[in-house]
Amino acid sequence: MFCPNRKEVISVSTRDDVARKAGVSGATVSRVFNNPDSVSDITREKVLKAAKELSYHPNIIASNFVKGISGNIGVVIPRIHNIHMLSVYYFAELLSGIGDALSKENYNLLLFYHDLNTIPGNIKYSGDGYSSASCNREYTMFGSDYEKYFIGKKVDGCILLGTYANDPSLLSLKKEGYKFCLVNNYIKNSGISFVDIDNIKGSFDAVEHLINLGHRDIAFLNGPMYYMNSIDRLKGYKKALETYNIPFNNDMVFEGNYGRKSGYYTSEKILSLKKIPSSVFVSNDRMAAGLLQGLLKNGIKVPQDISIVGYDNSDIATIVTPQLTTVHTPLYELGYKCAYEFINYVKNDNYNFELFIPPKLVVRNSTINYKILD
Repeated sequence: MFCPNRKEVISVSTRDDVARKAGVSGATVSRVFNNPDSVSDITREKVLKAAKELSYHPNIIASNFVKGISGNIGVVIPRIHNIHMLSVYYFAELLSGIGDALSKENYNLLLFYHDLNTIPGNIKYSGDGYSSASCNREYTMFGSDYEKYFIGKKVDGCILLGTYANDPSLLSLKKEGYKFCLVNNYIKNSGISFVDIDNIKGSFDAVEHLINLGHRDIAFLNGPMYYMNSIDRLKGYKKALETYNIPFNNDMVFEGNYGRKSGYYTSEKILSLKKIPSSVFVSNDRMAAGLLQGLLKNGIKVPQDISIVGYDNSDIATIVTPQLTTVHTPLYELGYKCAYEFINYVKNDNYNFELFIPPKLVVRNSTINYKILD
């Protein structure tokens, strides 16, 4: 019978209890959990067996305090007005992968929102691959204050998401010796660790698919050019055109903000061109879905009139009709791999990682052979 005034006494095993049961010293038990390589296999197995039988769990907080670490990894994501970031497929997948990897290694995840400091202006951003012939807007770049997340040793390091290409504050963090890495961004020859999708290859494969279907008038709806993935996807687009001797036409390149509405509004711009393209490569699936909606509203059939290729292979790619041909980016794996490598980096000052993960084209129903249109 339940009695609300009754206090149950719960027995909690201690380090000394484990030591007595295993026949070793308390110091040996500590070494098994804090520095297992310093203990023989036989002794380690005895201690772990005793700990399991006694349901003993070491005090991680105290252990980390002795080691001079927090046991926390910060993950910084951008704060964007009117967008629920955790519901966005891109960030949800990345964070799931990061969180699972950190949990497996007994690290806590601390999530930080960061206000980015780029505004439209009239000073050209000089990021790698950016020129007046490759986008439609110009930006003023200000350094982003990431240093505040490291102050006070609340974290052992930070994984930075949504950073700008060649942000000077990232180089400052590196110079100051802070432990951090980038996801879906990189700075050449900087020594900053990163994990990224090979966006040049992904973009090239998408455009090559359209070319192999007979398309020659291929428009490109890209994201903002202050992101490295936008810069690299433009490179892949131009590389594919050059490889197949198709002239690059800047009038066929449009810039959105990776949101569905920007794809929708771009449909009007595409249909106002003197020569309407037979296909459009879009830099993410959300914009592709918006573009599809805008084209259908204007009586344009997809793919019969215009073929569309998206990017990411997000959930929306299979919800819309027709389902999108798209480029699969393994975002969960990207996040998991990043966290796994970052933990090694946190533990070893001499460790560094620079990884590109290959994407894969997924062909569905939004593209069609151009010859069928004749």
